[in-house]
Amino acid sequence: MDRAGHIHIISAGEKIQVAYPVLIRKLPTISRTIVFTDSIIHEGSADPATERHRLAVRNAVATVQEIAASLSIPISRELIFPPSYGSVRSALARIQRENPGAHFTFDLSGGSKELCMALFAFAPWLGAEVYLSFGEEPARPIPLPDRTVSSLLSSPNHQMILAILLNRKRMEMRPAKGAAFASPEVWVSRQYLYGQLFSSYVPTRTKKAGSQDAPGPVIHGRKGRTPTAELSHATFSGFMGTLRDAGLVEEEFSVDSRKEKSYRITEAGETAFRFFSDPATGSLVRSMLEGA
Repeated sequence: MDRAGHIHIISAGEKIQVAYPVLIRKLPTISRTIVFTDSIIHEGSADPATERHRLAVRNAVATVQEIAASLSIPISRELIFPPSYGSVRSALARIQRENPGAHFTFDLSGGSKELCMALFAFAPWLGAEVYLSFGEEPARPIPLPDRTVSSLLSSPNHQMILAILLNRKRMEMRPAKGAAFASPEVWVSRQYLYGQLFSSYVPTRTKKAGSQDAPGPVIHGRKGRTPTAELSHATFSGFMGTLRDAGLVEEEFSVDSRKEKSYRITEAGETAFRFFSDPATGSLVRSMLEGA
């Protein structure tokens, strides 16, 4: 394994200074360490027990930094604010984009329940190995299911579809003036989604000779640009079926018409988009990633 691309992430707890050397012995290729720390650890408390815990965690993190420095392993910290799920997702997605192709390992031996659960939830999206180490006992790997969707998101068309759905979700989730909250039921009609994708459609393969593909309506791209190839309804249906079957989008018939379908991005789809989309795909994809 390439030592230059192994990132080890630790959830900060009182005993991580003991667990860290154990993991280094087991994982000698670690080239960078990142400690995820709950923001509450750096706040003051009038409760003596809480304050002792916070001080112990801060001291443990400082010791891990000293160990890493002695081994010439770069180390940094990520401060996680509540709710942990969203904060951890944003941090991991950014780290993954900054270190393409890196191998990830997690040590969840310490830290709050919320922090550890969030890290564990996102481990499959990074293809990360998860370890637990208590005291000086041998580190134990925790098996995870294979949920790799990076190959699916290598398609610029799949990325654009998710970006369009995410953009509509963000726009419609903004509360109107005077409203207490916005409805999470953000569905996008097939017609709208098709029209938006048409102008940025990227052909990925040549149709077989003799194949019959129903032509789509004549739609021009932005500023009068004509797409290099038309997006047929059959091809579009294939895209949506693939994303639906992978659990990245949901599909239902529109309320006003049992023939017209609507779609919305799922939590898994949003997470896949954040981790595996390429900002170079287009301005909309880039803006959605920057707003993650």
